Amino acid sequence: KPYSYVPSKCTLFYSQSYMNLPPDKLSLLSQYDNDKKWELICDQERFQVKNPPSTYLTKIKSFYQDQGGVTRRVGFKRRVQESTQVLRELEISLRTNHIGWAQEFLNEENQGLDVLVDYLSYAQCEASFDLEGAENGGTLSERGKPAERSMEDLNKSDKSHPKYSTAKWDLLTSDHHLFHPLLCRITSLRDDVHVCIMCLRAIMNYQSGFNQVMTHPRCVNEITLSLNNKNPRTKALVLELLAAVCLVRGGHDIILAAFDNLKEVSGEKNRFENLMEYFSNDDSNIDFMVACMQFINIVVHSVENMNFRVHLQYEFTHHGLDQYLESLKLTESEKLQVQIQAYLDNVFDVGALLEDAENRGGVLDNYSMTKIILCCMSQERERDRERLSQPSSELELKVQELQDRGLIRLGRTPSGALDLQVVPVTIIEYAPTPTSEPLLSSTGPTAPGPDVPDATPSSELNMEAFEEQFKTKAQGPPAALSTLKVKVAQKAPSKVNLIEGNKAKNLAITLRKGGRSPADICTAIETYDQQALGLDFLELLERFVPSDYELKLLQNYEKEGRPLDDLAEEDRFMMRFGKIPRLAQRISTLTFMGNFPESVKRLQPQLNSIITASMSIKSSAKLKKMLEIILAFGNYMNSSKRGAAYGFRLQSLDLLLDTKSTDRSQTLLHFISSIVQEKYPELNNFHTELRFVDKAGLVSLDSILQDIRSLERGMEVTKKEFLVQEDNTVLKDFVKTNSELLDSLLKDSKTAQETYGSVVEYFGENPKTTQPSMFFPPFVRFMKAYKQAEKDNEQRKRLEAQSSEKQAESPSPKKKEATGHKVGQ
Repeated sequence: KPYSYVPSKCTLFYSQSYMNLPPDKLSLLSQYDNDKKWELICDQERFQVKNPPSTYLTKIKSFYQDQGGVTRRVGFKRRVQESTQVLRELEISLRTNHIGWAQEFLNEENQGLDVLVDYLSYAQCEASFDLEGAENGGTLSERGKPAERSMEDLNKSDKSHPKYSTAKWDLLTSDHHLFHPLLCRITSLRDDVHVCIMCLRAIMNYQSGFNQVMTHPRCVNEITLSLNNKNPRTKALVLELLAAVCLVRGGHDIILAAFDNLKEVSGEKNRFENLMEYFSNDDSNIDFMVACMQFINIVVHSVENMNFRVHLQYEFTHHGLDQYLESLKLTESEKLQVQIQAYLDNVFDVGALLEDAENRGGVLDNYSMTKIILCCMSQERERDRERLSQPSSELELKVQELQDRGLIRLGRTPSGALDLQVVPVTIIEYAPTPTSEPLLSSTGPTAPGPDVPDATPSSELNMEAFEEQFKTKAQGPPAALSTLKVKVAQKAPSKVNLIEGNKAKNLAITLRKGGRSPADICTAIETYDQQALGLDFLELLERFVPSDYELKLLQNYEKEGRPLDDLAEEDRFMMRFGKIPRLAQRISTLTFMGNFPESVKRLQPQLNSIITASMSIKSSAKLKKMLEIILAFGNYMNSSKRGAAYGFRLQSLDLLLDTKSTDRSQTLLHFISSIVQEKYPELNNFHTELRFVDKAGLVSLDSILQDIRSLERGMEVTKKEFLVQEDNTVLKDFVKTNSELLDSLLKDSKTAQETYGSVVEYFGENPKTTQPSMFFPPFVRFMKAYKQAEKDNEQRKRLEAQSSEKQAESPSPKKKEATGHKVGQ
């Protein structure tokens, strides 16, 4: 029963569950009206295959399962044709049906992936069951007869031929199958293998299907065995699937294990032997060669371990890949060249690396020697540490000796650390002996007289006053030495930092630039004082709005009752800064209020230029007449090639300067200008009717509209702030003064869009894809070129007039000769 109305929620559920749409497409679909949604759903249902998955699975199973032991009477060729047709319909269903159908095909009840893998295994092993008849003198054509053997006959024949006894039906569920050269020739006649792999590709296009393929114990192995198929299209498809598996995590190991299985089943001496043989011999199919080279690139170069990559590279080098790539350098296929170059760019040249290592042997030796030296140094450091940890008797004796002499005092601090104090010592300096030079001397040496005594008592000379007044800096007060401690550094009391270090440094720099105290800054924000805070400072300050985490840290610090003076200056500012209500909205509003006048002053002239230029171009009758004249000349020039045109692109105006006369003395624009001057003189000043066209060509209408929408959003935020703080006169005056100005700007923006869209459509262009920077410049260039053409024509006329005047003044040779004859007579 058809429905005329489908609820939107049901449509979205259907789209998400069955149409397999991504989120962006789903949101786009939700914007359609209900009729459009229902039409899309009907179209989706109309093109879907109506058969359930079980129908296909039953048919596929019937091709490889023995139906109750009954011998089949259907010919081989016919059976292959039927299975191919069923698989082709299944592939279409997997590819075009909704995701729910594919999930039902792969669920545990149907196990569709197992059925396809079993059929692929059967299709690749079936030929081995009939090898016996071909070896006993039979031909391949006899295999197509209706009468075929039952499973019992196959088992009996297998027992009588030990060589092929491993090709029993129970091997369909194993990972290894019999390989025989005749198998490839027989399977090359079949298309069901190719279509079956196409079904697997359709399954791998779904994320759930790809995961099942990756985790299936036999699927990748069976796909890899399909490389023995002689159809190059099949081999190319197989390599594409294997490359996709190799690129995901864990896929590289799965691929290598699959090729190990292929080596064992096919009897290869080395891994990748058959793949390289097919690649080297089958050069008639470019798609297969490209897929093969791409697969080799992915297998070799997607490994992170350098040693393993060199090992894989050597495997292909051993099979002759390098020599074959040399012969393919001249291939005409661009895709194949890209893959070959990618391989050569990423290949490891082990010989060159070894040679480079030998050349740098000295450096490596120095590096090794450095490592040895560092190791010895570390060992020596360990021995020193052990030696220092043991008590030294000599050191203990020396310390004990100094302590006994009273020069030092040893003790322990309350924390348990060693405290060494030096006992102050008074140093007495004695006067020099008479044999030395005296302290005070005259101009020459003297000797003591007989009245001078050798030694004077110190009490008479007052040595104590002398020592006090002439003591050196080293003889400072002894009390200073008693308080000295060994290697003790005094540190200034540290401040508590709660915010991140780099942010605190940047905040300190910003506050210094502001030149105001933190209290003044916060007060200006609370009162919307635009004079106190500049726009640049506000934009910098907006970056330091505290996050929720930082606010929580500051609040917890304050709740704990810890002193605020212990906080760093930046943290104290953040504490006060974060307490401002609706801080982010206030700073945003202040920034908007400061930028608003400048934004209006910048946007209004641009809108006026768009409006004026668009209206003047569309309403100019002289410009219209000029374009008609240009169109007439263009139609005349192209009349022999095609019929008359109804118009031309604006970019064609630039071609008027490229079209030159036969003598190359003037362009088509010069000729048109002279015709207009002669026939239509009233059109000479057509450019005076086009106003602000040059300024309009510099405007980006999309940017203007985006800026106006930003102003509109900012005004909405400001109005909301005013509703919260109705007593704030600053917000009240701003909203009252600038709301009308913004409304006028919005009206002008709509007028600019309408007038610009109208003039662009008038000249046959698309307003959505044609920007003012593309539409107006052709008119600007045309006006400039036309003015220059007028000047050139006037100059040419002056030169021609001067030339004719000179010719008129100077008589011709014939006139001179005639005058001479008259004089002679």
